[in-house]
Amino acid sequence: MQEGHLPTTPHFLKNGGELGELTRNFDWSKTSIGSPEQWPQNLRLTLSMILSSKFPMFLWWGKDLVQFYNDAYRPSLGNEGKHPLALGQKGEECWPEIWVIIHPLIIQVQTTGQATWSEDQLIPIFRNGKIEDVYWTFSYSPIYREDERSIDGVLVVCTETTEKVQSRKLVEESEERFRNMAEGADILIATSDETDNATYFNSAWTQMTGKKMQELLNFGWADLLHEEDYKTFLPFYRESSKKRQPWIREFRLRDKDGNYRWLYVKGTLRFRHDGAFAGYISSSIDITQRKKAEEKLRESEQQVRTIVASAPFPIGVFVGKEMRIILANQTILDIWGKGNNVIGKSYMNILPEFESQAIFDQLSNVLNTGNPFHAQNQRVDIEIKGELQAFYFNYSLTPLYDTSGKVYGIMNTAADVTDLNVAKRRLEQSESNFRNMVLQAPVAMCILSGPEYVVEVANDLIIELWGKLPDSVLEKPLFEGLPDAKNQGLEQLLWNVYTNGETFKADERPVSLLRNGKNETVYLNFVYEPYRDVNGKVVGVLAVAVDVTSQVIVRHRIEELVAERTKELADTNHHLQKSNSELAQFAYIASHDLQEPLRKISVFSQLLENSIGSNADEPSKNYLQKIRSSSVRMNKLIRDVLIFSELVNENQQFIEVNINTIIDDIKTDYELLIEETGALITYENLPVLEAVPLQMTQLFNNLIGNSLKFARKDITPLITITATELTKQEQEKLLLFRHPSYYKIQLTDNGIGFKPEHADQIFNIFQRLHRKSEYEGTGIGLSMCKKIVLNHHGDINADGSSENGAVFNVILPIKNTDLNE
Repeated sequence: MQEGHLPTTPHFLKNGGELGELTRNFDWSKTSIGSPEQWPQNLRLTLSMILSSKFPMFLWWGKDLVQFYNDAYRPSLGNEGKHPLALGQKGEECWPEIWVIIHPLIIQVQTTGQATWSEDQLIPIFRNGKIEDVYWTFSYSPIYREDERSIDGVLVVCTETTEKVQSRKLVEESEERFRNMAEGADILIATSDETDNATYFNSAWTQMTGKKMQELLNFGWADLLHEEDYKTFLPFYRESSKKRQPWIREFRLRDKDGNYRWLYVKGTLRFRHDGAFAGYISSSIDITQRKKAEEKLRESEQQVRTIVASAPFPIGVFVGKEMRIILANQTILDIWGKGNNVIGKSYMNILPEFESQAIFDQLSNVLNTGNPFHAQNQRVDIEIKGELQAFYFNYSLTPLYDTSGKVYGIMNTAADVTDLNVAKRRLEQSESNFRNMVLQAPVAMCILSGPEYVVEVANDLIIELWGKLPDSVLEKPLFEGLPDAKNQGLEQLLWNVYTNGETFKADERPVSLLRNGKNETVYLNFVYEPYRDVNGKVVGVLAVAVDVTSQVIVRHRIEELVAERTKELADTNHHLQKSNSELAQFAYIASHDLQEPLRKISVFSQLLENSIGSNADEPSKNYLQKIRSSSVRMNKLIRDVLIFSELVNENQQFIEVNINTIIDDIKTDYELLIEETGALITYENLPVLEAVPLQMTQLFNNLIGNSLKFARKDITPLITITATELTKQEQEKLLLFRHPSYYKIQLTDNGIGFKPEHADQIFNIFQRLHRKSEYEGTGIGLSMCKKIVLNHHGDINADGSSENGAVFNVILPIKNTDLNE
């Protein structure tokens, strides 16, 4: 047979293949394409390719779209589907249920000659006796005649992806349930994929860090790690992921206030439905306070020994390369089963069975690197009375440092979780990942099953919170094991969650419990989350709780202190109002009783000078000149004091003021002085503020006049005025919270400046840094500026040096509407 030619009798009409057996007697002559002997060469070549392919393929041919397909396609037709009638059948007759979907695609290919492709397309077909939702990934391609001028058929290469799509939907639904639960939790929860990239962070993460989720994704979160932890944790994390191992770690992370907080983090393996590794679920709690407590613990060895000796969980301390036992409480001695005479002996000699279990290597690594080691649910075989017995522990190997910072020993703390592991294996039969997270969670959690809220799963932390023995609450209705929790409103809350499927959250809710034999009121942050089965039906309640009693007590004390300080502030305000009243009285005296005698002094001194005339000697003329000069200064001082006192008036109207216009008017007032000195004042794009117009004129008049007064003699005076809107961080730093937004208007000059230590002093009333003979003035101008800015709930500060001149920063709110109300 020549290459590229189909045999006279197609192979699917011969023996060899299930499709061929079922169709060998098919009468092709009744179709519009005739018997196989009449088929064109391009059909023969196409069929040869289709029938030899192991990939599902389908062909429509001719005007009637007569159908062909290979054995690889047959399973998609179902056990009670269209085969074998579909072979040689017209497309429209074979696929009436989907013809409106696929026929336009066929026409498109025949018309345009362009192939089309779709992925995971829903095309429901009739098979197995019913219409089934079937998903396909397929391509439609044209089959041209030999002259390549027309299209005889449409070739379909396809694969059914129904199972893949359904599996993906199940995964998406599971992820959605997980995220709903995570968003309701107070602990920090995150997920990563198999490439170690972070894929999700719950709201507790974003609230603590102040970062958006997009900033944390991939390895954005790693930028918040402490520099030391960045070098150690990331390699550890990648190595754990490479080995597909769960992990526990402590590290420091920068919060939204810029402080580093210690986190205790557990990484739990995630798997897809097919068992493939999908990354990690991490759960974290803030252990900053615990770390501080550990530091204090290390400060006093005697205190450590006292705590160790009385601790209900195993603790031991070993030092040196030989791991000499210097401390071991009774609990750890009972677990070892080696007797009480072990102090001073080598840990390795006492427990030689640990050498084959990698524990000696773990100790050596902690001693050499200073990196703590944590094991979770670790099996440890201990020789008891000559026989190895299996136990399970959560244990930590923590380095101990001497005063020089060198690791000199290791503290071993542990918890016997053998019973917990037995229970855990039973739980893993159904919902292992989720239930493991509950048991290993660093916060109190439990699962309450059914309408009676049977305690199906409860971790050690919540049992400790309840103050009960595990046997008295596990596998029992909640309020039977915790009768002291009745009649506090919890029954109705649980019932609402169980019946309505709605999450309930509470912060700092007081709950009265009988704990360890006495009644105590604890304050809890807790979440009641509906616990659903695979069908979405609520079958119980997931409870997550955090004991915040100590924080609440501290806050109550702070509130009491705030109340005390508020009373002190009210008293201070009363004294201030009294002071303002006295100042107003003084201003009245200054404006009425002092100005009249001063005017007479000025008039009579002028008359005296005119009377004496040219007969006056030089000392007399000098005395008269000093009288006039002093009168002028006194008059100006009285006017400035009067203006300053009027600034106390809080009933002035605030309106929109264009600062550009204010500066324009002030330049006009100083026009002669500016021409005389050649001064240059530059400004543009100054803001429009809600303010008292007269006070704004007084404010900038004093500042500009001050810069002109204290100009250098040897250079042209230059005054620059700019404005920028404060950021939220700048507002917080300056403690400006009354208004939402503020402008900083900065006035810079190249004058004589002032010493930095006088930056605050210059705003005091009557404060002068120079002698009157050098620079005229009353010492009230800058204090008047300070008072005007405070009237507008703003701030003013200054910076200066003898080399660069002075800088004045005026900070004013954009809106002062509430001051008019």
